[in-house]
Amino acid sequence: MAPHFDRVIGIDWTGANPAKGIAIADCSADGLVRPVFPSGRYWRREEAVEWLAGELAGGDRLLIGIDCAFSLPWVPGVGYLDGRVPDVEDIFALWELVEEASGGAPDQFAGPAVLDPRFHPSFWINGPMPDHWGDGDAKRRRTEVAAAATGAGTPVSVFKLAAASKQVGKASLAGMRSLRALRRRAGAGRLAVWPAEPTEGRSVVAEIYPTLFRKAALRSVVKITGREVLERAVRHFGARLDPAVPEGFDDHLGDALITAAGLRWLIQERPEVWHPPGLASDMARREGWILGVHG
Repeated sequence: MAPHFDRVIGIDWTGANPAKGIAIADCSADGLVRPVFPSGRYWRREEAVEWLAGELAGGDRLLIGIDCAFSLPWVPGVGYLDGRVPDVEDIFALWELVEEASGGAPDQFAGPAVLDPRFHPSFWINGPMPDHWGDGDAKRRRTEVAAAATGAGTPVSVFKLAAASKQVGKASLAGMRSLRALRRRAGAGRLAVWPAEPTEGRSVVAEIYPTLFRKAALRSVVKITGREVLERAVRHFGARLDPAVPEGFDDHLGDALITAAGLRWLIQERPEVWHPPGLASDMARREGWILGVHG
């Protein structure tokens, strides 16, 4: 186990309303991976935040990996959102903007932000590629470009909502609202947002990309929905499954479980992932980074 985290939490996220695709898994210091089930049929985003805040208050030092983008692309000399919000200069100011643009929608839903005039012109909502898309370079963050260049995968731009099966924009905006709420609940002294803040002595929340772990363990990007395959995957990471993991499950829980096991392994075996080459401090605070992607 990494010397300074007591547990690793993997979370698959959703931007849908109502939320039905959130899954949470917990990996202990000795490598036991277990699902964390909601009180009802599905996790609500606010319930997930409450659960995390309670775990943080319990005193364990946690590494929390969440599968959503923590920020939007920042274009040097232009800023966020094609220059329409010149006063927004880092992740935390962006989260405040997303919160305001979401108009108090319940359960951290961020659909209204997509329609806000400061956000809407940057998105590809439907139909053919819009003229503003260009070659797409300005629509992806540095970490997404690096993931594609290094073979880690091809994360979809947060601005692309045209393909319903692959869109991540609404999940990411809802994630930013939820991260803002969690940070306020936990307190900045207890929870650090990597890589925007120093992590020493605090629990850490980081952006993750479950495809990284499926590729590393199984040499495949196919989603995991069965215990037999998952057992093989987590064994690759030196972990084991709790008996509470059912024989069959949806791919959301599969991603959460392999993420919890994979993150524990990643920070043990590759501590250099905390310092991706080429990630400047100003970009870390503006765009964030996917933990495990090379710079």
